[in-house]
Amino acid sequence: MASSTSAALAQWQRIEALVQAWLDERQQLIVLLCTMQGLKGLSTPQPYDNPQPMHRQVQRFCQLLMDYISAGYFEVYRELVNEARHFHRENPALTRQIMQKLDTSTDAALAFNEDFEHPNQCLAQRKVLPQRISALMETLEERFALEDQLILSIHQQEPPRQQATH
Repeated sequence: MASSTSAALAQWQRIEALVQAWLDERQQLIVLLCTMQGLKGLSTPQPYDNPQPMHRQVQRFCQLLMDYISAGYFEVYRELVNEARHFHRENPALTRQIMQKLDTSTDAALAFNEDFEHPNQCLAQRKVLPQRISALMETLEERFALEDQLILSIHQQEPPRQQATH
């Protein structure tokens, strides 16, 4: 029994570390998004403006956004669902509902990335960038709330104690 408890604790700690690293990446994403909103000359280029910093920031943001979305889908969500099964914390209806809503925000993030990831695209669409950033911020805010709900519904704050299956 002690070995199953220590294995369960080790699994919980591994998932905890994964979730925390992912939430740290989320924080970086938020900071970069706010920084982009404050970039000078974002939508109205001046003849003397150098567009390099703007599109570099946007490219960096796009890369971090894709990394964050990918980590969610291919690592974090899968581990949380496995944890729910392992520790009998499943709520399939809630999980399915959250995942469907996350798909909508994923589509918005992918569209933003597709439209702004390359320098030429970014510069050509510079006038709509502030509106797109604002819309994406709202979408991501909803996404983060859904992700938090998923984490809280499955990954409890307390490590498991003898609740793992054999």
